[in-house]
Amino acid sequence: MNQTMVISVMDRDRPGIVADVTEGIGALGGNLADLRESVLCGYFTMILSAAFPADVSVEQVKQALTEGNTLNVSIAPTEGSLTEPEDSCHAYVLTAAGQDRVGLVAQVSRFCCERGVNILDLASHVDSSRYTMMLLLDLSSIHSIETFKTELVSFGNTSGLSLDLQHNDLFRATNEI
Repeated sequence: MNQTMVISVMDRDRPGIVADVTEGIGALGGNLADLRESVLCGYFTMILSAAFPADVSVEQVKQALTEGNTLNVSIAPTEGSLTEPEDSCHAYVLTAAGQDRVGLVAQVSRFCCERGVNILDLASHVDSSRYTMMLLLDLSSIHSIETFKTELVSFGNTSGLSLDLQHNDLFRATNEI
């Protein structure tokens, strides 16, 4: 019987981190289920889930990943499957742009939280003084998309943000090559 672990890795960016991590996991019989990686301000960050044989311990995984390098590794064993299919009919992309200032991500995430909206993915970038966020939202808890859109317009007006909400399928169709 396999066990699943969620693993996060961080270090100053350099070539070979993905190879080191995935080879370490593979050497222990681990099978990757999902992986996200990014470089942020010169720091490599990765989060992944992997299934391991039942006799592989968290300590063994951590040792395999940190031996001979400076990786900061955190491991959380989980119960149950992490590969449940997403319900794409409730997935929407929200883009938010405005003048850079302290608290923008907090404002947008609080707006979502107060409505029971889960943020599935978030990316942001600042260029000069312009701040842009892209959020993948799960709107399955929203009973009326029209009401949510109305609240979003009001929030945009009070927060000084330009907001655009699109169904994920439409966003992907118009933004992929």
